[in-house]
Amino acid sequence: MLDPGGRLVDYDFFTSHVADRDPKWAARFHDDIEAELRRGGDGVRAAIRLQPTFGPIQVPDGDPPAQARAMVALCSDDYFEDLECGRDWAVFTDRLRRHESIVGISPPNLIAVPWTTMEQPLPAALGAIEWPAGIAGPSGGPSVFDMLRLGGIRDLGYVRAVRAVADRVAAALRHRLAPLTPGEAAEIEPLFGSHEAGSRTLPEAPRRLPILEPVPPARTDLVISYVGNDLAWADWVSEVLTFEDYRVSLSRWDWSAGVSFGKAMAQARGLGEHVIALFSEHYFEARRLAMDEWEEALGDADSGGRLLPIVVGRTQVPSMFRGVRPVDLTEADAVGQRDLLVDAVHRFAPLPARNPGFA
Repeated sequence: MLDPGGRLVDYDFFTSHVADRDPKWAARFHDDIEAELRRGGDGVRAAIRLQPTFGPIQVPDGDPPAQARAMVALCSDDYFEDLECGRDWAVFTDRLRRHESIVGISPPNLIAVPWTTMEQPLPAALGAIEWPAGIAGPSGGPSVFDMLRLGGIRDLGYVRAVRAVADRVAAALRHRLAPLTPGEAAEIEPLFGSHEAGSRTLPEAPRRLPILEPVPPARTDLVISYVGNDLAWADWVSEVLTFEDYRVSLSRWDWSAGVSFGKAMAQARGLGEHVIALFSEHYFEARRLAMDEWEEALGDADSGGRLLPIVVGRTQVPSMFRGVRPVDLTEADAVGQRDLLVDAVHRFAPLPARNPGFA
C-alpha cells in the first residue's frame, strides 16, 4: 500500500504470475501490454514481481493486488497451485465484491489470461472465468505463452492477444476500485494454493556484503538501445547476436522519464563501444524528438562509426541520421531478417579475439 517513503502507491494495473516460472516471458508480455496502453499518450503505473535469471530480485513497492485498479492474471496449472497467486486473486476479488456491494455492479477489473495450456480443472471457488475476447481459451488453441515464445511480435495471434488484454485493462481503469488497508489485506486467506506444496514465489533477497568501492558493470561487445515498445525486438536481436558469440546488453530508453537521446546514448556507451539502435515509429515519435539533443549526440565525429541503426518498424528517419546507413528488417521474412542482422553486425563490429580462458 505504501512505498518506503510512506506514500500511497497507485498502480494502474498489476500482473500476477508464478514468480519463478518463465519470468523473462512474463515480463515481456507485461511490458507489451504497458506499451500498448501508452499509445494513447497517457503514462501508466504498472507492477509485476520479477525473479530475473540474473541481477537483483525486483519486488514492487506496497501491495499491488490491494492497490492496483486492474489485475492481469497469467493463468496456468502452476498458477492455481501457487499460494502467492492465490492471495493475489483473493485480495483483488475481495475488492471487487466490496465495490459491487456499494455501486451495484461487478466491474471487469480482473483480466484472466490463458497463459499456458491447462490440464487441471479450475478451482471451484473461482466460478466461471470470462477469458478476453480474441484469445483462445485454455484448451482452444495456442496459448499466449507459446505464441510469444515462438513468434513474438511477428505472430499476429500474439499481437491480437496483447491488444485484447490492453483493451480490457483500459476498460477496467474506468472503474475506480477502493484500495484495501494493509490490515484488511492481511486478513484475507489465499483462495487457492497448497500449503503442503509450498509457494513457488520469490525467495528472500540474499544479503550482500558491503564493498569499499563500487564495481563497474562488465563491458560488452554490443549495446542495444531501444524504447519500451520495442522490447520484443530488442530481446530477439539480443538472442540472435548472443548465439553468434557476441556479449550483448540492453539499454532501454525510458522517454517517459524525461531521458534525452543524448543521455541515453551516453548511458549505452558506458556499457560498450558499439551501439545498435532499434529505429521504429516509437523511437521517433514527435513528442520525444528534441532536434538539438539528437544533433549534439551525433556531433561527435566518432559517433557514426559506433552507431548501427536497425530499422524494425516503418518510420521516417530524421535527416541527421542520413549519414549513418541503417539496416532495414521490415521487408524481409524471419530468416531474411536474421541473415541481414548478422551480416550487418559482423561488418559493423567484428568479433574481438578472446582469450579462451577468459571468455
